[in-house]
Amino acid sequence: MTVSLNDQPGFGIGAVSRLTGIPLDTLRAWERRYSLVNPVRTSANKRSYTRTDVARLKLIKKLVDQGHAISSVAQLSEEALEELMQAHLDPPPGNALGQGRWRALVYGDSLPFLLRQWKNEMAFLDLLGSHQSFAEFESAAMVRKPDVLIMEMPVLRQERLGQLRELIDRSAPKRAVVVYTFGMRNLLEELNRQGVYTLRSPVTVKQLQQVCRAVSGNQSADHVVSGESNGLGGHVPRRRFDSEMLVAVANVTTKIQCECPQHLADLLFRLNAFEAYSADCENRNTQDAALHDHLHQATARARAILEDALDYLIECEEIELDSMASLN
Repeated sequence: MTVSLNDQPGFGIGAVSRLTGIPLDTLRAWERRYSLVNPVRTSANKRSYTRTDVARLKLIKKLVDQGHAISSVAQLSEEALEELMQAHLDPPPGNALGQGRWRALVYGDSLPFLLRQWKNEMAFLDLLGSHQSFAEFESAAMVRKPDVLIMEMPVLRQERLGQLRELIDRSAPKRAVVVYTFGMRNLLEELNRQGVYTLRSPVTVKQLQQVCRAVSGNQSADHVVSGESNGLGGHVPRRRFDSEMLVAVANVTTKIQCECPQHLADLLFRLNAFEAYSADCENRNTQDAALHDHLHQATARARAILEDALDYLIECEEIELDSMASLN
């Protein structure tokens, strides 16, 4: 039996984190919770990943950055992941960017106001109307047959999925987009299988641009939709120091008798641990979910502030971390 080079292990977790852009703690949490890949263990009990593992993780990271919940893509096959990614990259059939306009119908409380604010960025959309009553929205969709259905559903419920499936089958839109705040993993997976795009609130204009109408030209989808922001308003800033870098900082010798690098590294270790814990904490209801989401975001903002402080310290002390941190 011939073993492909792609299936031979050889990448440590630190190298995989750098290659994929997934922070170490996030990578461990995703593996523990969703079993995204199954790295082998070396004789020293360290994870060892294959090229195939790295390619799969890169693809999942891109989809998460584009607004997909990790729970909705974690168990998909490579073929399904590629197909989902291609849907973001390809312009809709017969409607390349800049050719014609898209007729959209909107359901929800806040989305209609946002779309009015974003009318210049979303100029390719003709808003046929907006509704706060789902029954009225459904009736309008059956009559007007819009190209795009944009639906705001703060809490995804099982009973609503059947209505959505029937509405999409009968109105036949080119795109159906659901903006949600809370939703069970199985419901998100079911929507994705039906071809419905899901975006977690708060949504950005670039995310809506991407899912309503794929971008063409030289602008990459990665640039158009980003899962990051400045840490305010619901998004979580990316970690700038992984565990290996923090270990390097904790062991650095400064020019003067000062233990600030060690103390800052220790604080960041603790914040990183609590950030991962709050993201994975079990929720009994939507109130629990809201609480843990708030804690997660608040911790991430605190962590980003301390990372700024550590950046400044490293600059002042002329610390060369790249030469100190190992690859795995």
